Amino acid sequence: MNRILSVTIGALLAISLTVASAYFTGQAQVPDNVIRAGDVEVSAEPTASALSIDALAPGETQMRPVTVRNTGALASDIVVSGAKKMGITDFYNALTCVVTCEGAVVYQGPISGLQTAPIRLAAGAATTYYTAVTLPASADNDLAGDYVRMTLYIDAEQAH
Repeated sequence: MNRILSVTIGALLAISLTVASAYFTGQAQVPDNVIRAGDVEVSAEPTASALSIDALAPGETQMRPVTVRNTGALASDIVVSGAKKMGITDFYNALTCVVTCEGAVVYQGPISGLQTAPIRLAAGAATTYYTAVTLPASADNDLAGDYVRMTLYIDAEQAH
C-alpha cells in the first residue's frame, strides 16, 4: 500500500510539474527594417555667374542674391566663401562686400576675404544670401576696365 501510495504521489507530482511548466507563447514579426545614414548636400541658384556685374563704377554698390537649398537629409550649417580664379589682383583687393542672410550681416569686408558666418538650414529648407559688392569711391583710373573672375563656394557641414 505504501508502494502504491508512493507511486501515485510521484505520478501526481510529475503531472503537476509538467502542467505548471506549460506556458502559452506568441511572436510577432516586424520585417524589412532599413537603417540608412543621412547625407549633407546643398544646391545654389543661380548655378553660375551669381555675382557677375558688367560695369561697376567707383562709389557704386550692386546687390546680387544667391539662394541656397539644403537638399540633404540632415540639418546643416552653411558657409559661403569666395576665391579669385583670374583677373587683376589690385581690382580684386579693392572690392568690398556686405553679405546678409535672414536680415543679419554674415560678412562685411574685402571680397578677397569673403567667408560668411554659418547659417543653419534644416533638411529641405532654403535661404537667400544677398551680396552687396562695392567699388570704393577712392578707386582711381588704374582700376578702369579691370576685372576679376571668382568662384563662390557653398560649404555645408552637418549641424552638431
